[in-house]
Amino acid sequence: MDIQKELESKIKVITDKYTGDKTGGYITGDGPIPCDILFVGEAPGKNEVEEKKPFVGMAGKNFEKYLNSIGLSREKIRITNTCFFRPIKLKENPSGRVTISNRPPKTLEVDLFREVLDEEIKFVNPKVIITLGNVPLKRLTNFKSIGECHGKLYFNEDIKRSIFPMYHPSSLTYNRSDEFHATYEQDWNSLKEALKNI
Repeated sequence: MDIQKELESKIKVITDKYTGDKTGGYITGDGPIPCDILFVGEAPGKNEVEEKKPFVGMAGKNFEKYLNSIGLSREKIRITNTCFFRPIKLKENPSGRVTISNRPPKTLEVDLFREVLDEEIKFVNPKVIITLGNVPLKRLTNFKSIGECHGKLYFNEDIKRSIFPMYHPSSLTYNRSDEFHATYEQDWNSLKEALKNI
């Protein structure tokens, strides 16, 4: 069995067995194995589950734009998640219509996939792991929040990997200030520089 299928089979078993909060489908990582650059996101949303690929919605468009801006393309990187199923919440409005929205994965849900992500990292064997947002940051480092460490390269002694924390691309949708956008852009330029020395 190839590595991608092996990882997918483990993700499916975990998803099928989960009886906690509601979830809506699952995906696997995408991109070459092995690969020098591994991006780790939080969890898939509706578009990702529909297309069976990480980062294909609005956040994905932002992600690709900045990826291309530093001379990278999706074909040259691998991108995966911390939680592989879509965490959802259901809300009923007064007319009885139920809406489904994304929610952040719980610590317990992230822990369900701990071994799968560790295994994927081992197979991919990246020179650098770029965490996107707080969920993968807390999973792969001891930092508490992205604000204290974004845009710099750190070495994680436990897993013997270089980690480069970044804001999640969806943060551009929520934080429209010029200052934040400039910071976000600067982090990508810093990543470009960091990649030269890896």
